[in-house]
Amino acid sequence: MADALRLALVGCGRQMRQNLLPFLQRIPGHRVVACVDPDRSLAAELASLAGGVVHAESVEALDLETVDAAVLAVPPEPSYVLTRYLVEHGVDCFVEKPAGPSTAALQDLDKVVHNTGRHVQVGFNFRYAETLQRLHELSRDVRATPCSVTIDFYSRHPSAPQWGVDTTLEAWIRHNGVHALDLARWFVPSPVVQVDAHAITGDADRFQGTVFLRHDDGSLSTLRMGNHVRRFLVGVTVQGMDGSRYSAPSLERVTLDLSEGLPFGQELHSTRNLDHGWTRSGFGPELEAFLDACRRKPAGHPVNGNGDGHSPTWEAPTVADALAASKLCDQTMDELHATGGSGFGSLTDPVPASAEVG
Repeated sequence: MADALRLALVGCGRQMRQNLLPFLQRIPGHRVVACVDPDRSLAAELASLAGGVVHAESVEALDLETVDAAVLAVPPEPSYVLTRYLVEHGVDCFVEKPAGPSTAALQDLDKVVHNTGRHVQVGFNFRYAETLQRLHELSRDVRATPCSVTIDFYSRHPSAPQWGVDTTLEAWIRHNGVHALDLARWFVPSPVVQVDAHAITGDADRFQGTVFLRHDDGSLSTLRMGNHVRRFLVGVTVQGMDGSRYSAPSLERVTLDLSEGLPFGQELHSTRNLDHGWTRSGFGPELEAFLDACRRKPAGHPVNGNGDGHSPTWEAPTVADALAASKLCDQTMDELHATGGSGFGSLTDPVPASAEVG
């Protein structure tokens, strides 16, 4: 492998232009050698931004002997097909979530990655957001025993069906809400054994929903999600049986709200305001982790915490993680379909609300 890692950028749309290439350009030790997109004009435009490199309409048109690794930002179906093709041809891949159109596709991709020994990292960028990493560290002891985790994840988009999914609700769950499901698995180190889902639908394809996860150790995760908002928001709270409550109400700060059950209100972490999104979004650190893993990985030996002695502090999310999150998406949608969106079955005798005062 050359001293400078040789990268192909696959999928030259908004995500690559706005969120991935700008951060890649701040990371040393690699060079972009090709840009690929079915829309040749997009590939040519990105190639110009990346330094006048080769551009093509398909990965099959590339000489993959000149490519060490690829960064992919394409819809789920081509994401699966292209990642499979690249790893089978000896190319390590960073692929944006959800990395495939279905659980079956991700099961297949996981087997291919395992058999080839290539390094494939999935773009669950919020695992790399500085504030959430700090919350993860600070709450480590609390999360080692049964606890409750609440995740708020709100994004206005998608606000219409997309990428082969028939409804806005399902498109949002599979293509955006999957982040919240991945965070739940990351924060609670115990298998999910039960899923309950509830949704309130409104006009113009807007909804808000709550998903409850029960973990094998007794922990509970509550995911509050929706596209009914005006701006993007991510927040995580961890509450332990020792009476402590750690909160990251946004991607800007972490506080200890409660200590031994008593109000505490100590700020434990805050982000720098002028970091150009590097620490706040996680895009920069996740790409840096991917490039570092590719550079240090001996040919044919996977990274991702498999005993090579060089695993990153934050284990990179893999296709296996994308597969687990996809299974939770399936279960969430099964729950919503089975109950018409209301989650639990209806009571035979509904309990009345409190009487109106006055």
